[in-house]
Parts: sequence; structure tokens; C-alpha cells
Amino acid sequence: MSNEEIEQLMKDTNKLKVLNEQAYHLYHTFAQTEKEADFFHDVKPFADKIKNALKSWKPMVLKWIGKERPSYLHAEQIDQLEDNFEILAVTCFQKDAKKKKIMEQYKSIEYTLSLVEKSDS
Repeated sequence: MSNEEIEQLMKDTNKLKVLNEQAYHLYHTFAQTEKEADFFHDVKPFADKIKNALKSWKPMVLKWIGKERPSYLHAEQIDQLEDNFEILAVTCFQKDAKKKKIMEQYKSIEYTLSLVEKSDS
């Protein structure tokens, strides 16, 4: 991978970390208040934003893993991150979402993204 590709991968990784933080804060906003999420105004735009970010990030990170072979990061973790992120993007708006499940998904995503960042340095 070129330096520009690696730089773009790190920018996109940081963008996903910001979206993960937003999902965590959205969960607290909707779980702790009486505010209801509107599907077309709140849920779908946020889920689409995450899906599009993952769509461009995943091929880059898989290419990078194939070339660099970081010790503690594998393609299966990227697949799991994608699954967790797509679920979190929707469940963070639900009042009845289980806090434990949300926290596990949030921390799992954060951990995998931090492995990408640390493996580059």
C-alpha cells in the first residue's frame, strides 16, 4: 500500500471511531430521555452514514491486513466489527436496548479500531 492509501485508511479509521462515539451518545440520549427517534429523520440517515463509511473502509483495511499482517488483527475481526457496527447503528436509538449489549458492541468496535491505529505506528 502507498503512503497515501495508509493515510486514507487512518483517516477513515478515525472517522469510524467518531461514529462509534456518536452511537454511544445517541444511545444515552434516547435511552435516558423520553425522546423518540424518528426512523427517517434519525435512524436511517445515521445507519446509512455508518454503512457507507464501512463500505469504503473495509476493503482498505483488509488489503492492509493482507500486506502488513499485524500480530493481533485478523480479517475475521473486521467482519465482526462490521456486523456489530451495523447492529449498533440501529439499536442505539431503541429505548429498550440492553445497556450491556450496547456497551459490548461499542467496546468491541473501539478495540478493533484502536488495533488498526496502533498497528500502523
